[in-house]
Amino acid sequence: MNVSKRLFKIFGPIIVAAILLLTVLLTPFSFGLNHVSKDTEQKAAVSLSANVLKGRQIKRQALDDGYVPFFGSSEWSRFDSMHPSVLAQKYHRDYQPFLLGARGTQSLTQYFVMQSVQKQLTNKKAVFVISPQWFVPKGTRKDAFSYYYSPLQTTDWLQSGHNTAMDRYAAKRLLQMPSGSSDKTLADALARVAAGFKPTDAQMTYMKYKAQVLSSEDEFFSRIGISQKNLDKVDW
Repeated sequence: MNVSKRLFKIFGPIIVAAILLLTVLLTPFSFGLNHVSKDTEQKAAVSLSANVLKGRQIKRQALDDGYVPFFGSSEWSRFDSMHPSVLAQKYHRDYQPFLLGARGTQSLTQYFVMQSVQKQLTNKKAVFVISPQWFVPKGTRKDAFSYYYSPLQTTDWLQSGHNTAMDRYAAKRLLQMPSGSSDKTLADALARVAAGFKPTDAQMTYMKYKAQVLSSEDEFFSRIGISQKNLDKVDW
């Protein structure tokens, strides 16, 4: 067997797998992954999973199905008798919390989380649990923000911005984070928004393409890390 054939036997399957993955990520079809089961919704609502927080599909469907978003931080990790998810379960309340936040998530993270579910939040109820440690002179820690940073949420936001003072401030704050400069095209678009301008047509085209790829990734990978553990704590 010559060298080229040996190399193909070694690297051929990897190359084919990579091509198939790219095809799936770039295709506009969902391959049946655009629906989230009720069981997955129930586990995701209390999972505190970073993938759920950074994604959009599970959150959107759960909120469309009547879950109430509960925005917070490390408070959600303590599943005692007074936890909102436990209270709703034990007393059969007419709402079901969807916990959004975990240790290290503060106002800037939560702002971008909201951008991916704007339609689901409009004229709906939401609950905020705000901790004193959120309000510090230097703002959120950069490493904590980077852990929960979602390019998908950023592209959603940049494509629907309205050049408000809030948009300009959010763009400026994001550019101060390493995550905000990790993609040069997005960083350039953020700089334009921070200065009061809209992204260019070329930047919008790029963001549309990037959003398609990231959306496909979300459909495939957002379910990873959603365990039964926290749901068992709620049902104790």
